[in-house]
Amino acid sequence: MKIILLIGKICCGKTTYAKSLPGTMLISCDQLMQTMFPGGCGEHHDMLAERARKYLLNLARQCAEAGVTPVVDFGFWTPALRKEAADILAGFELDWRWLDVPDEEWRRRIAGRNAAITAGQADPSDYYVDEGLLNKVNSLFVPPTAQELPGLTV
Repeated sequence: MKIILLIGKICCGKTTYAKSLPGTMLISCDQLMQTMFPGGCGEHHDMLAERARKYLLNLARQCAEAGVTPVVDFGFWTPALRKEAADILAGFELDWRWLDVPDEEWRRRIAGRNAAITAGQADPSDYYVDEGLLNKVNSLFVPPTAQELPGLTV
């Protein structure tokens, strides 16, 4: 059974893309984190997000074993996170898809999301992207390569 894994920065369209795939189940760390901690979890965010990722990767495994194609919407910003997922999901066909958008478009989407959040019109799982988060994403995100992920879809 296949597991689809989405790579990309915040606001690049991963969730929208995932929701467009028929016959699949969306597995989103953002949805879980925002449901559990709607006001944020401060200094504990990274530790809690790591635990959520591991739990959800195992849930993706269970979905695939049950014959449901999961779409894992985590971003997988680094080679280490992609390797961790590949290790946890070993034995399944991993369909890695990178949603890459030009920087100008990415910043336009961030501004749109932030405006929607401010107006109370955003999806509850959307994070407000302030300068700190923007800088964090840009400092951590390592684009995947064909050598790292043979058969990568861009």
